[in-house]
Amino acid sequence: MGSPKVARTMGKQRICRRRFSGPFAAVLVTAALAVVVFSNLFAQDPKETRGSPNKEYRAATSNQELDAGNSGGMATAAALSQGERSTGGSEKQFPLEYQEGEETTAKSGLVQYTKCTPGTGTAICDLTNQRYDICDLCGDARTIGHSSTVMYFSQSLTSNGEEWSIPAQSRKSLPWIKKVTIKSLNSSQLEPSCTSRHAIPAIVFALGGFTGNVWHDLSDVLVPLFLTAHQFDQDVQLLITNNQPWFIKKYSAIFNRLTRHAIIDFDADNQVRCYPQVIVGLRSHQDLGIDPNSMPQNYTMTDFRLFVREAYGLPAPEVDIPYKANKDDPEKKPRIMLIDRGKTRRFMNVPDVIQGLEWFGFEVVKADPRMDSNLDEFVPFVDSCDAIMGVHGAGLTNMVFLRSGAVLVHIIPYGIEFMASRFYGTPAMDMGLRHVQYSISPDESTLLEKYGGNHTVIKDPEAIRNSGWEKVGEFYMTKQDIELNMTRFGPSMLKAIEFIT
Repeated sequence: MGSPKVARTMGKQRICRRRFSGPFAAVLVTAALAVVVFSNLFAQDPKETRGSPNKEYRAATSNQELDAGNSGGMATAAALSQGERSTGGSEKQFPLEYQEGEETTAKSGLVQYTKCTPGTGTAICDLTNQRYDICDLCGDARTIGHSSTVMYFSQSLTSNGEEWSIPAQSRKSLPWIKKVTIKSLNSSQLEPSCTSRHAIPAIVFALGGFTGNVWHDLSDVLVPLFLTAHQFDQDVQLLITNNQPWFIKKYSAIFNRLTRHAIIDFDADNQVRCYPQVIVGLRSHQDLGIDPNSMPQNYTMTDFRLFVREAYGLPAPEVDIPYKANKDDPEKKPRIMLIDRGKTRRFMNVPDVIQGLEWFGFEVVKADPRMDSNLDEFVPFVDSCDAIMGVHGAGLTNMVFLRSGAVLVHIIPYGIEFMASRFYGTPAMDMGLRHVQYSISPDESTLLEKYGGNHTVIKDPEAIRNSGWEKVGEFYMTKQDIELNMTRFGPSMLKAIEFIT
């Protein structure tokens, strides 16, 4: 491509040819961005969503905590009075729609819980997976939160007592993940009396780890929790150790879609809760991914994305991307969200990038990497876009809120091509999205100016990679920013336009 002007002309010719000729006319004259529809998604000032094309919005990407000291909305055993524990007690609404006092059965479930059947010779705990440990206790299981213990009572008189202590999250390699102890006892051993009986299953899992980074929030907790809990169709109780109230608050829509029952702060719980089934730990298949063949339900990442969209009340799966869905105004443009990172792997020439995207016919909206966004507002903002574009990093995880067929434009910093697809490219395609990948050249990296062309960082990225993740992180993830060459980038944008139109 010769110049930005040529690239712009090619992009506009492509749009114009499709807009005014052939069977594509009905598609391209209907620019997807429906301002009226988008403004209706927000309860606040509609001007906030219809401002200038370069409007900034704060995306959920950094590692700060939301209301870290606020535990309101989290149901704990300490908050339950004796009257609220009684069978058939009324349900009380909490600010985050957590329900306290549902201590017996699932009364309003669409699907009644089918009691599990213990298999003969079936192992209680599976510690063989390299990603996670999990214990599935089918039968008489009792949780004792304040001692981080779950007891399982076997009907066999000959069963020897066994004990496991497992990290209750999907990344068992992290030494700081909170552990839960599982004890298997036989029917001749003394069992603690139930202070709270339930006719629904329960899942005990840990927060912490790398949470606070939106990619890890989804990859380490929310996708594994979906895999483990969604099969119960909301009739499951969640008991959380190492509770982080900001996490529950931030993703309250997702938690409310996973369970209709009280969420229990396991560490503060002084009850002996008895369940017909307790799962300790979370299943996980791969980084931000699902292997459909690994679960009886054959869940996929598309299922997860549609589940999340349903949780936030976004348009149904059959609704097209905004540019194609609105066929009333031929002057409307496809909308692209530009993720503007704050500290590392930043665009150094943001005005040029925005101008270049506009040359290709896009309306550009900016999102900066602030975690303190209100997801109830930010999620519909993402849904209004036909594409997300950004440098490799957590902000791209917001693609989970896009519609089917939308585009992820993935800018890959110098030296990390080997891991780009694994973290974002493959998940995007598995979610039913289009993926456009652009690897920058050394000339577009600030590393060239910092170290010079003869430095190993520039000459031999593989040598840096072979020296370990620490060096990769230091040079390519932390010390590098990007000056995007819009001329060289042009063909990638043409591909994105083709996908959208």
